[in-house]
Amino acid sequence: MADLMMSPERAQAAREQTEIELAVAALHPERFGLRKHRDGWRKAFPGIGEVVFAALGWQHAQCASYDLVDGARQPVDALTLVVRLQERVWGMPPEEVVPVNVLAILPDTGGSVLVAYREVAGFNADGWLGFAIAAGGRPGALVSHMLGVREEQRGTRDLGWHLKLLQGYEALRAGHRAAIWTFDPMRGVNARLNLEKLGATVRELTLDKYGVLRSDLYGSVPSDRFTVHWDLDSAVTHRRLEDVRTGRYAGPNPAEVLALPEIVAADAERLARSAPAGARYRIPADVDELMVADAATATRWREEMRRSLSPFMTVKAARVSDASAGSPINVGIDLAPGAYDVVGFASDVRDGAERENWYVLRRRGGRC
Repeated sequence: MADLMMSPERAQAAREQTEIELAVAALHPERFGLRKHRDGWRKAFPGIGEVVFAALGWQHAQCASYDLVDGARQPVDALTLVVRLQERVWGMPPEEVVPVNVLAILPDTGGSVLVAYREVAGFNADGWLGFAIAAGGRPGALVSHMLGVREEQRGTRDLGWHLKLLQGYEALRAGHRAAIWTFDPMRGVNARLNLEKLGATVRELTLDKYGVLRSDLYGSVPSDRFTVHWDLDSAVTHRRLEDVRTGRYAGPNPAEVLALPEIVAADAERLARSAPAGARYRIPADVDELMVADAATATRWREEMRRSLSPFMTVKAARVSDASAGSPINVGIDLAPGAYDVVGFASDVRDGAERENWYVLRRRGGRC
Protein backbone atom coordinates (compact mmCIF):
# COMPACT_ATOMS: atom_id res chain seq x y z
CA MET A 1 0.00 0.00 0.00
CA ALA A 2 1.40 3.44 -0.92
CA ASP A 3 2.56 5.59 1.95
CA LEU A 4 0.02 8.36 2.27
CA MET A 5 2.05 10.22 4.88
CA MET A 6 4.09 13.16 3.60
CA SER A 7 7.69 13.29 4.79
CA PRO A 8 8.70 16.25 7.00
CA GLU A 9 10.92 17.53 4.20
CA ARG A 10 8.13 17.44 1.65
CA ALA A 11 5.70 19.02 4.10
CA GLN A 12 8.15 21.86 4.74
CA ALA A 13 8.68 22.34 1.01
CA ALA A 14 4.90 22.45 0.49
CA ARG A 15 4.48 25.07 3.23
CA GLU A 16 7.24 27.21 1.74
CA GLN A 17 5.70 26.95 -1.72
CA THR A 18 2.33 28.02 -0.33
CA GLU A 19 3.95 31.00 1.43
CA ILE A 20 5.63 32.08 -1.78
CA GLU A 21 2.40 31.79 -3.77
CA LEU A 22 0.57 33.89 -1.18
CA ALA A 23 3.37 36.48 -1.25
CA VAL A 24 3.30 36.69 -5.05
CA ALA A 25 -0.46 37.24 -4.90
CA ALA A 26 -0.07 39.91 -2.18
CA LEU A 27 2.51 41.85 -4.24
CA HIS A 28 0.90 41.25 -7.62
CA PRO A 29 0.98 44.53 -9.58
CA GLU A 30 -2.73 44.33 -10.36
CA ARG A 31 -3.49 44.75 -6.63
CA PHE A 32 -1.94 48.21 -6.88
CA GLY A 33 -3.75 49.35 -9.99
CA LEU A 34 -1.18 48.34 -12.60
CA ARG A 35 -2.37 46.71 -15.82
CA LYS A 36 -0.40 44.20 -17.84
CA HIS A 37 1.10 45.82 -20.94
CA ARG A 38 3.14 43.59 -23.25
CA ASP A 39 6.21 42.58 -21.22
CA GLY A 40 5.61 45.27 -18.57
CA TRP A 41 2.90 47.19 -16.75
CA ARG A 42 1.09 50.48 -17.05
CA LYS A 43 -0.97 52.77 -14.83
CA ALA A 44 -2.53 56.21 -15.18
CA PHE A 45 -1.15 58.78 -12.73
CA PRO A 46 -2.86 62.16 -12.14
CA GLY A 47 -0.91 64.96 -13.74
CA ILE A 48 1.35 62.58 -15.67
CA GLY A 49 -0.88 60.33 -17.75
CA GLU A 50 -0.14 56.73 -18.62
CA VAL A 51 3.08 55.51 -17.01
CA VAL A 52 4.81 52.36 -18.25
CA PHE A 53 6.95 50.17 -15.98
CA ALA A 54 9.41 47.89 -17.77
CA ALA A 55 12.17 45.46 -16.83
CA LEU A 56 15.40 45.90 -18.81
CA GLY A 57 18.00 43.31 -19.73
CA TRP A 58 20.91 42.83 -22.11
CA GLN A 59 18.54 43.00 -25.09
CA HIS A 60 17.72 46.63 -24.34
CA ALA A 61 21.11 47.70 -25.59
CA GLN A 62 19.21 47.41 -28.90
CA CYS A 63 16.46 49.79 -27.74
CA ALA A 64 16.80 53.29 -29.17
CA SER A 65 16.66 56.20 -26.74
CA TYR A 66 18.25 59.61 -26.37
CA ASP A 67 19.80 61.92 -23.80
CA LEU A 68 19.88 65.71 -23.83
CA VAL A 69 23.34 67.26 -24.04
CA ASP A 70 23.47 71.07 -24.12
CA GLY A 71 19.84 71.04 -25.20
CA ALA A 72 20.41 68.75 -28.18
CA ARG A 73 19.30 65.14 -28.49
CA GLN A 74 22.15 62.64 -28.35
CA PRO A 75 21.21 59.11 -29.48
CA VAL A 76 21.91 56.41 -26.85
CA ASP A 77 20.46 53.00 -26.05
CA ALA A 78 18.17 52.33 -23.08
CA LEU A 79 20.89 50.82 -20.87
CA THR A 80 23.26 53.72 -21.50
CA LEU A 81 20.48 56.10 -20.51
CA VAL A 82 20.15 54.29 -17.15
CA VAL A 83 23.88 54.85 -16.61
CA ARG A 84 23.50 58.57 -17.30
CA LEU A 85 20.44 58.84 -15.08
CA GLN A 86 22.47 57.45 -12.17
CA GLU A 87 25.02 60.22 -12.72
CA ARG A 88 22.26 62.80 -12.92
CA VAL A 89 20.31 61.77 -9.80
CA TRP A 90 23.31 61.30 -7.50
CA GLY A 91 25.76 63.72 -9.09
CA MET A 92 28.39 60.99 -9.27
CA PRO A 93 31.29 60.73 -11.72
CA PRO A 94 30.96 58.01 -14.41
CA GLU A 95 33.32 55.59 -12.65
CA GLU A 96 31.07 55.49 -9.56
CA VAL A 97 27.89 54.21 -11.26
CA VAL A 98 26.72 50.80 -12.48
CA PRO A 99 27.93 50.43 -16.10
CA VAL A 100 26.08 48.97 -19.07
CA ASN A 101 27.90 45.64 -18.99
CA VAL A 102 26.77 45.06 -15.40
CA LEU A 103 23.21 46.30 -15.94
CA ALA A 104 22.95 43.77 -18.78
CA ILE A 105 23.64 40.77 -16.51
CA LEU A 106 21.77 41.79 -13.34
CA PRO A 107 18.62 39.84 -14.35
CA ASP A 108 20.86 36.74 -14.69
CA THR A 109 21.78 37.08 -10.99
CA GLY A 110 18.14 37.07 -9.92
CA GLY A 111 18.21 40.86 -9.82
CA SER A 112 16.39 43.43 -11.92
CA VAL A 113 16.66 46.76 -13.71
CA LEU A 114 13.27 48.49 -13.67
CA VAL A 115 12.34 51.77 -15.31
CA ALA A 116 9.25 53.98 -15.31
CA TYR A 117 8.44 56.44 -18.09
CA ARG A 118 5.62 58.42 -19.65
CA GLU A 119 4.09 56.27 -22.36
CA VAL A 120 3.48 59.22 -24.66
CA ALA A 121 7.16 60.25 -24.59
CA GLY A 122 8.99 56.94 -24.25
CA PHE A 123 12.04 56.02 -22.17
CA ASN A 124 14.39 58.89 -22.90
CA ALA A 125 15.62 62.14 -21.38
CA ASP A 126 12.17 63.70 -21.77
CA GLY A 127 9.99 60.76 -20.74
CA TRP A 128 11.86 58.97 -17.96
CA LEU A 129 10.35 59.09 -14.47
CA GLY A 130 12.32 56.63 -12.33
CA PHE A 131 14.47 53.52 -12.14
CA ALA A 132 15.45 50.81 -9.67
CA ILE A 133 18.55 48.60 -9.84
CA ALA A 134 19.07 45.37 -7.86
CA ALA A 135 21.27 42.27 -7.84
CA GLY A 136 20.52 38.75 -6.71
CA GLY A 137 21.78 38.13 -3.18
CA ARG A 138 22.37 35.43 -0.62
CA PRO A 139 20.73 33.55 0.95
CA GLY A 140 17.57 34.16 -1.02
CA ALA A 141 17.57 37.95 -0.63
CA LEU A 142 17.51 40.55 -3.37
CA VAL A 143 20.12 43.29 -2.89
CA SER A 144 18.64 46.57 -4.06
CA HIS A 145 21.32 49.06 -5.06
CA MET A 146 19.72 52.24 -6.41
CA LEU A 147 16.30 53.84 -6.62
CA GLY A 148 16.00 57.12 -8.48
CA VAL A 149 13.01 59.32 -9.30
CA ARG A 150 12.94 62.39 -11.53
CA GLU A 151 13.45 65.46 -9.35
CA GLU A 152 10.16 67.22 -10.08
CA GLN A 153 8.21 64.01 -9.38
CA ARG A 154 9.78 63.12 -6.02
CA GLY A 155 7.38 62.81 -3.12
CA THR A 156 4.30 63.58 -5.21
CA ARG A 157 2.84 60.49 -6.88
CA ASP A 158 4.46 57.47 -5.20
CA LEU A 159 6.51 56.52 -8.25
CA GLY A 160 9.29 55.24 -6.00
CA TRP A 161 6.80 53.16 -4.02
CA HIS A 162 5.45 51.56 -7.18
CA LEU A 163 8.98 50.79 -8.40
CA LYS A 164 9.77 49.10 -5.07
CA LEU A 165 6.54 47.08 -5.24
CA LEU A 166 7.47 45.83 -8.69
CA GLN A 167 10.99 45.12 -7.49
CA GLY A 168 9.60 43.02 -4.66
CA TYR A 169 7.23 41.20 -7.01
CA GLU A 170 10.03 40.39 -9.46
CA ALA A 171 12.25 39.30 -6.55
CA LEU A 172 9.63 36.78 -5.42
CA ARG A 173 9.28 35.47 -8.96
CA ALA A 174 13.07 35.04 -9.08
CA GLY A 175 12.99 32.93 -5.91
CA HIS A 176 13.91 35.54 -3.29
CA ARG A 177 11.94 35.81 -0.06
CA ALA A 178 13.41 39.08 1.19
CA ALA A 179 15.14 42.21 -0.05
CA ILE A 180 17.84 44.33 1.58
CA TRP A 181 19.27 47.75 0.79
CA THR A 182 20.98 50.67 2.49
CA PHE A 183 20.02 54.31 2.94
CA ASP A 184 21.36 57.44 4.59
CA PRO A 185 19.86 57.67 8.13
CA MET A 186 19.74 61.47 7.84
CA ARG A 187 17.22 61.42 5.00
CA GLY A 188 13.67 61.46 6.28
CA VAL A 189 12.02 61.05 2.87
CA ASN A 190 13.84 57.74 2.37
CA ALA A 191 13.01 56.66 5.91
CA ARG A 192 9.30 57.28 5.38
CA LEU A 193 9.26 55.23 2.17
CA ASN A 194 11.26 52.33 3.57
CA LEU A 195 9.87 52.04 7.09
CA GLU A 196 6.32 53.31 6.75
CA LYS A 197 5.12 52.84 3.17
CA LEU A 198 6.94 49.53 2.56
CA GLY A 199 6.88 48.18 6.12
CA ALA A 200 10.58 47.29 6.16
CA THR A 201 12.82 47.19 9.26
CA VAL A 202 16.32 48.52 9.90
CA ARG A 203 18.42 45.88 11.66
CA GLU A 204 21.93 47.31 11.52
CA LEU A 205 24.06 50.43 11.11
CA THR A 206 27.23 50.24 9.01
CA LEU A 207 29.84 52.92 9.56
CA ASP A 208 31.31 54.41 6.38
CA LYS A 209 29.73 51.77 4.14
CA TYR A 210 30.98 53.31 0.89
CA GLY A 211 33.87 55.46 2.10
CA VAL A 212 33.61 59.14 1.17
CA LEU A 213 31.29 59.26 -1.82
CA ARG A 214 32.14 61.56 -4.67
CA SER A 215 28.62 62.80 -5.04
CA ASP A 216 26.95 66.19 -5.31
CA LEU A 217 23.99 64.74 -3.40
CA TYR A 218 25.88 63.54 -0.33
CA GLY A 219 28.98 65.73 -0.22
CA SER A 220 32.22 64.79 1.53
CA VAL A 221 30.77 63.19 4.65
CA PRO A 222 31.13 59.66 6.06
CA SER A 223 28.75 57.24 4.35
CA ASP A 224 27.13 55.72 7.46
CA ARG A 225 24.15 53.65 6.34
CA PHE A 226 21.13 51.85 7.72
CA THR A 227 20.53 48.39 6.25
CA VAL A 228 16.88 47.73 5.50
CA HIS A 229 15.40 44.22 5.62
CA TRP A 230 12.12 43.77 3.76
CA ASP A 231 10.36 40.44 4.40
CA LEU A 232 8.52 39.79 1.16
CA ASP A 233 6.58 36.74 2.35
CA SER A 234 5.55 38.22 5.71
CA ALA A 235 1.85 38.71 6.39
CA VAL A 236 2.80 41.84 8.36
CA THR A 237 4.42 43.31 5.23
CA HIS A 238 1.40 42.41 3.12
CA ARG A 239 -1.01 44.08 5.56
CA ARG A 240 1.09 47.24 5.60
CA LEU A 241 1.15 47.46 1.81
CA GLU A 242 -2.60 46.91 1.65
CA ASP A 243 -3.24 49.56 4.30
CA VAL A 244 -1.04 52.03 2.42
CA ARG A 245 -2.78 51.18 -0.85
CA THR A 246 -6.23 51.79 0.61
CA GLY A 247 -5.22 54.87 2.59
CA ARG A 248 -5.92 53.23 5.95
CA TYR A 249 -2.37 53.48 7.25
CA ALA A 250 -1.78 56.63 9.28
CA GLY A 251 1.73 55.95 10.63
CA PRO A 252 2.97 56.18 14.22
CA ASN A 253 0.97 58.36 16.59
CA PRO A 254 3.16 61.47 17.20
CA ALA A 255 2.00 61.73 20.82
CA GLU A 256 2.96 58.11 21.50
CA VAL A 257 6.34 58.62 19.82
CA LEU A 258 7.05 61.70 21.93
CA ALA A 259 6.22 59.68 25.05
CA LEU A 260 9.17 57.36 24.34
CA PRO A 261 12.53 58.13 25.97
CA GLU A 262 14.73 60.22 23.67
CA ILE A 263 18.19 59.03 22.64
CA VAL A 264 20.88 61.71 22.81
CA ALA A 265 24.61 61.18 22.44
CA ALA A 266 25.50 62.27 25.97
CA ASP A 267 23.09 59.83 27.61
CA ALA A 268 22.86 56.99 25.07
CA GLU A 269 24.97 54.46 26.98
CA ARG A 270 22.98 54.86 30.18
CA LEU A 271 19.63 54.71 28.41
CA ALA A 272 20.61 51.55 26.52
CA ARG A 273 21.63 49.86 29.78
CA SER A 274 18.18 50.60 31.20
CA ALA A 275 16.73 48.52 28.31
CA PRO A 276 13.50 50.41 27.56
CA ALA A 277 11.00 48.63 25.32
CA GLY A 278 11.25 51.50 22.83
CA ALA A 279 13.03 54.79 22.23
CA ARG A 280 13.09 57.67 19.76
CA TYR A 281 15.90 59.43 17.93
CA ARG A 282 15.57 62.75 16.13
CA ILE A 283 17.11 63.60 12.75
CA PRO A 284 17.14 66.94 10.87
CA ALA A 285 13.94 68.13 9.22
CA ASP A 286 15.85 68.45 5.93
CA VAL A 287 19.53 67.51 5.94
CA ASP A 288 20.16 69.07 2.51
CA GLU A 289 18.84 72.44 3.65
CA LEU A 290 20.88 72.16 6.83
CA MET A 291 24.04 71.39 4.85
CA VAL A 292 23.55 74.62 2.91
CA ALA A 293 22.56 76.76 5.91
CA ASP A 294 24.99 75.32 8.49
CA ALA A 295 27.33 72.61 7.21
CA ALA A 296 29.19 72.41 10.54
CA THR A 297 25.98 71.60 12.45
CA ALA A 298 24.96 69.01 9.84
CA THR A 299 28.35 67.28 10.08
CA ARG A 300 28.29 67.37 13.89
CA TRP A 301 24.81 65.83 13.86
CA ARG A 302 26.10 62.92 11.77
CA GLU A 303 28.97 62.39 14.21
CA GLU A 304 26.59 62.44 17.17
CA MET A 305 24.30 59.95 15.44
CA ARG A 306 27.05 57.32 15.65
CA ARG A 307 27.43 57.83 19.40
CA SER A 308 23.68 57.94 19.90
CA LEU A 309 22.67 54.81 18.02
CA SER A 310 25.72 52.57 18.50
CA PRO A 311 24.72 51.47 22.05
CA PHE A 312 21.32 50.36 20.75
CA MET A 313 21.82 48.88 17.28
CA THR A 314 23.93 46.19 15.69
CA VAL A 315 26.90 48.09 14.25
CA LYS A 316 29.37 47.06 11.56
CA ALA A 317 32.67 48.83 11.05
CA ALA A 318 35.90 48.19 9.19
CA ARG A 319 38.71 46.64 11.28
CA VAL A 320 42.17 47.65 10.07
CA SER A 321 45.10 45.87 11.74
CA ASP A 322 47.83 47.66 9.79
CA ALA A 323 46.72 50.63 7.71
CA SER A 324 50.20 51.18 6.28
CA ALA A 325 50.65 47.66 4.86
CA GLY A 326 48.36 48.14 1.87
CA SER A 327 47.26 44.50 2.08
CA PRO A 328 43.55 43.56 1.93
CA ILE A 329 44.05 40.67 4.38
CA ASN A 330 44.78 43.24 7.08
CA VAL A 331 41.25 44.63 6.83
CA GLY A 332 38.21 42.87 8.26
CA ILE A 333 34.84 43.69 9.81
CA ASP A 334 34.03 44.33 13.46
CA LEU A 335 30.48 43.43 14.47
CA ALA A 336 28.98 44.82 17.66
CA PRO A 337 25.57 43.19 18.29
CA GLY A 338 22.76 45.44 19.46
CA ALA A 339 19.34 44.72 20.94
CA TYR A 340 17.23 47.23 19.00
CA ASP A 341 15.77 47.59 15.49
CA VAL A 342 14.43 50.73 13.85
CA VAL A 343 10.80 49.94 13.13
CA GLY A 344 9.12 53.26 12.41
CA PHE A 345 9.47 56.86 11.34
CA ALA A 346 7.33 59.76 12.50
CA SER A 347 7.23 63.30 11.12
CA ASP A 348 5.17 66.07 12.64
CA VAL A 349 4.85 69.84 12.85
CA ARG A 350 3.59 71.16 16.19
CA ASP A 351 2.21 74.65 16.79
CA GLY A 352 3.85 76.14 13.71
CA ALA A 353 7.32 75.06 14.81
CA GLU A 354 9.93 73.41 12.60
CA ARG A 355 9.13 69.89 11.40
CA GLU A 356 10.39 67.16 13.70
CA ASN A 357 11.50 63.79 12.32
CA TRP A 358 11.83 60.84 14.68
CA TYR A 359 12.99 57.25 14.31
CA VAL A 360 11.22 54.71 16.48
CA LEU A 361 13.46 51.98 17.93
CA ARG A 362 12.09 48.79 19.46
CA ARG A 363 13.86 46.26 21.62
CA ARG A 364 13.78 42.85 19.94
CA GLY A 365 11.15 40.67 21.50
CA GLY A 366 9.39 43.64 23.10
CA ARG A 367 6.70 46.16 22.32
CA CYS A 368 6.67 49.92 22.30
